[in-house]
Amino acid sequence: MDKHFHKEFKQCPCCGSEDRFFEQLCNELKAKGFAREEYHFHKEMKQGVVMDKTKIDAVPIGSEIPGYGFQTDICMNCGCVYAIDIIRNDAKKSVDVSSLIPPKLGAGPPTLPFSKS
Repeated sequence: MDKHFHKEFKQCPCCGSEDRFFEQLCNELKAKGFAREEYHFHKEMKQGVVMDKTKIDAVPIGSEIPGYGFQTDICMNCGCVYAIDIIRNDAKKSVDVSSLIPPKLGAGPPTLPFSKS
């Protein structure tokens, strides 16, 4: 696969319709002045890397790891949920410098992004 794969799908793969549910809702927001002209909204937007979590510590800093991103929407004609945009790019492993910076004096204990429960 090409390291910089990018594919957009303009119509539903099932029925060929170009009418998308969330895209039309977004267009209504723009028409009312509640969203910027370049704003886009989709049913789902995901991105990440393809990585065996048990091997992540062994990967050297600066290594390139296969990454992905995609967006989905719903066909207004037949209800099919389909990818409207798929992208593949490499991501570089980096150091999380925020974990290396000591907390300020008197700032209390560091907060963790995840609950312990």
